[in-house]
Amino acid sequence: MKKKSIFIMMALMAVALMSFTGCQKKYSIKVSTQNLLFGLDAGTKELEIEANCQWTITKNDDADWYTISTMSGENDAVITITVDALEDGDFRGASFVINSPGGHVYRTIFVSQNKVDFDGMINKVYGVMDLEHWNTDYFGQIIEETYRHYTFDPYDTTTGYIMFFLEDGKGLQRDHHNDTVAYYAFTYEYNSVDQILHIEFETIDGAPEDYDPQVLTASDSLYRFMHEYKSNWWERADMRKIADYVPEDVAKLRSVATKKRKGHGPIFQIE
Repeated sequence: MKKKSIFIMMALMAVALMSFTGCQKKYSIKVSTQNLLFGLDAGTKELEIEANCQWTITKNDDADWYTISTMSGENDAVITITVDALEDGDFRGASFVINSPGGHVYRTIFVSQNKVDFDGMINKVYGVMDLEHWNTDYFGQIIEETYRHYTFDPYDTTTGYIMFFLEDGKGLQRDHHNDTVAYYAFTYEYNSVDQILHIEFETIDGAPEDYDPQVLTASDSLYRFMHEYKSNWWERADMRKIADYVPEDVAKLRSVATKKRKGHGPIFQIE
């Protein structure tokens, strides 16, 4: 009888433990944005955190040009991020992570300080120099095994992708794969307030293939953007200026940019 009682007590404890584990609160952390964009001047921006747990913040680097108002907290909060003036260069970037207890739930926040002068890109040609792809889960967290990073020689025009923007809201993308070159025309509109570049390609089925990349840097020498090209798939790229175009060249290229894209996909597809 004693052994039977002990067995029953152990079984009840196991059931209680399973019930407790199954009812544990799931940690949740949401943020108002994962990209904090600053101009070249010193400035401060707010980040809203919506959480049901304690959280801590960790910088991913030793960047001392930006500060965070608090490095820990609990539940909902508003924190401020302050950057120093950028005295040298057109861009600098860093990131920090907001972690739940144990680090199982987290949000990565990218901090960028940029020179954005989209007018300086007109009639210039840009080749891919650096490219990143990754997938995020339902909560917006990066799935690490999907992350891919590629580097290219932007001046190597025998492969890869080239883009240039014309002065009248139109542009061209040149694709070169397997000894085949295709030119695709697109239209664009830049929103300087939100730093969003809206791009539309024509497609075979008639429905426009559109993108809204967030411009991280736009200058005479460098174009850097980040966007979600399909649900939960992200892309960030650096493009280096490789040439200027004169009106005669632009007219010639427009005449060959007659091919339509097959369907929705990343602006730069790595095969």
